[in-house]
Amino acid sequence: MKRIIFLAILSTLLLQGCKTAPATPAAAPAAEAPKEVKVVEMDAVKIMINPNIGNCTACHAIPAAPQLVAGDVGPPFIGMKGRFPDFAKLKAAIADQKVFSPETIMPPFGRNKILTPEQIDVIAQYIYQY
Repeated sequence: MKRIIFLAILSTLLLQGCKTAPATPAAAPAAEAPKEVKVVEMDAVKIMINPNIGNCTACHAIPAAPQLVAGDVGPPFIGMKGRFPDFAKLKAAIADQKVFSPETIMPPFGRNKILTPEQIDVIAQYIYQY
């Protein structure tokens, strides 16, 4: 008889343990850790000199900013309003220069999602002043 009572108590305890929710993160979606928010750089000069995103100065010179070490592979950022009377075409060229010049070595910053459309706009506005 003692054995039956012991087994009954043990069974009850085991069943009570089964009623509790598992302590895994998947069982509690409301208690998820906050997702990391990626900060998007919106300063034109910082984008242009950052080797991980824009890196414009690796190929282009900005004569109005001689303190920036710049390349000479691409055309310098001078006479931009004359070269691009249509501001939208300048933004399109930054987004994907291959549309206008298929042999270019300029990365398609917009098509490859290297830069956001907003970042492309900020850069275009910055260099359009020269």
